[in-house]
Amino acid sequence: KYGLTPEAYDEMHAAQGGVCAICQEPEWVSEAGKIRRLAVDHCHETGRVRGLLCGNCNTALGKLKDIPERLDRAAAYLREGC
Repeated sequence: KYGLTPEAYDEMHAAQGGVCAICQEPEWVSEAGKIRRLAVDHCHETGRVRGLLCGNCNTALGKLKDIPERLDRAAAYLREGC
């Protein structure tokens, strides 16, 4: 998927140290006890693969519609509120 071969996924995974590119957490175990692999994140406009993300970070980017300014405002909001 996304033109990424299993070998390229493994190379990207190793280059990221086996952790999410954003939160730096490794794959996680689902409620069913199955290990979930990091998701392939891609730009929805170009299709270019950006990196590997955990499910939570991948969902968060999607909820913010991949708009960097929204992420900047979210980070500022969190910094100001603590």
